Amino acid sequence: MSTDHLRSETIGGLIDGELAPAEEAAARAHLKDCHACALEVLAAQQLKLATRQAAQRFAPAPDTLTRLEAGAGQRSAKPARAIPWRRIAWESIAAILLIGVFLAGGWQLRRAGALSAEIVDQHLAVLSDASSPQVLSSDRHTVKPWFQGKLPFSFNLPDQSSLPADSMLLGADFTYVGGRPAALLLFTIHKHHVSVFVSQGGLFEGLFLSGTRSGFQIAHARAAGLDLIGVSDVNRSELDGLMAAIVKAQ
Repeated sequence: MSTDHLRSETIGGLIDGELAPAEEAAARAHLKDCHACALEVLAAQQLKLATRQAAQRFAPAPDTLTRLEAGAGQRSAKPARAIPWRRIAWESIAAILLIGVFLAGGWQLRRAGALSAEIVDQHLAVLSDASSPQVLSSDRHTVKPWFQGKLPFSFNLPDQSSLPADSMLLGADFTYVGGRPAALLLFTIHKHHVSVFVSQGGLFEGLFLSGTRSGFQIAHARAAGLDLIGVSDVNRSELDGLMAAIVKAQ
């Protein structure tokens, strides 16, 4: 293990549960203080999940191997030459699965990139002088009812006492993310503006969105069937603190 960052072999062993107890303990201790390595581990976990999902999605039909072997047997006219048709059949299936994994993984990366760019663009629009939220209030009992009839789902807001220090709700707006209706909640942390998008769960399924884009921190969380995406130029720990308060309120 590097003194600065975890090696790729260590990260792979960690998510596969193949590290010795002492190595695993040391790796997890390192992750508590190293945000870069924590992101690497999350990315590796998402890739493993995407690979597993793609393998299930592109699984061959039960009779695929039988048909491949039958076709191979018909073409084997010379009994003196032993050809490993079963191995060839399995290699063909493996190639199909591998292609499916790459196609699914590439689609997910493009989808995550497009949604991240859309979220950052909306946050930048919020920061512009010409922008003004449709509801201006720090009272959660004013903001939440405003969305009734506008969204096909409901969500809760934490009260002011539950928010991190020097954080405040400013107001809210109705928007769309990925073509779906969403709530846009506006907060401040110190003098930094934070946009939190709340949408119905499933839009970001299997996507890795947490990280940075164009200099902004992006945090993704799920709670009570909802997807929550926060974006701001505030430091990551404070953004995560605000997101945790919103998740707890659900």
